[in-house]
Amino acid sequence: MAGISFFDLIKQPFLQNALLAGAIVGIITAIIGTFIILRRLSFIGAGISHSSFGGIALGILMGVDPFFAALVFCILTGFLIAFTSRNFNITEDSSVGIYFPAMMSLGIILLSFVKGYTPNLLSYLFGDILLVNRTDLILAIISLVIIVGFVSVFYRELIYITFDYEFSQIMGIPVKLFDYIFISLVSLVIVVSIKIVGIILVSALIVIPPITALKFSKNYLIFLFLSASIGILSTIGGIIISFYLNVPPGATIVLFSTSILFTALFYQKIKTN
Repeated sequence: MAGISFFDLIKQPFLQNALLAGAIVGIITAIIGTFIILRRLSFIGAGISHSSFGGIALGILMGVDPFFAALVFCILTGFLIAFTSRNFNITEDSSVGIYFPAMMSLGIILLSFVKGYTPNLLSYLFGDILLVNRTDLILAIISLVIIVGFVSVFYRELIYITFDYEFSQIMGIPVKLFDYIFISLVSLVIVVSIKIVGIILVSALIVIPPITALKFSKNYLIFLFLSASIGILSTIGGIIISFYLNVPPGATIVLFSTSILFTALFYQKIKTN
């Protein structure tokens, strides 16, 4: 919007909510994303995020909060992925490949039973951060406290599990319990982020900032903080750019994050040459 300064924009309550929610989501997706990337599970973010569509459809059909239904649905899907991969000699990526289309298809079928008005599905698929309200902010803040608190308390255990799963079992760490808790946290982050970037794009926000951060540091703590910083920059920068260009904020956030990644890749390439 030409002629409007950034300082004029941040006086608007809806934009303040959007920026705060975006910053929080940038942090929690980056924190969860670091573990996903290091454990080579990047596909699981896409699988669980797309399965949330089935939960949203179920919530609409039953007349309950779609985001609460999506959270429960995502957690159950994550547990099914873990159970299938461990008990039927199927890789985790293959398990995701099974449940990814199945849950999306279930959502489409469930929506066919909804009578009368159907909510705008594009807001779920691609997000609408400019409509974030106080309830969404409270949920985002609670999620931030849970994620940061869990990682802070169980930092050592998470590092051991991430880099040496078998040795962690030998040490007596309840790795299966941690796996199920981790899946629950991934589900929580995804559902909170759906409002920001939507089902289709949330997996990108989980994966891209950590990949970018990994190009600059192999030290885990630095990697973690750098990833969170890139996540914040991606969301806030994307929101501001989308407002000025009058384009969808969710897609802009992901494209801006992608541009940061490719800038880092070219910088590293030039530096090594």
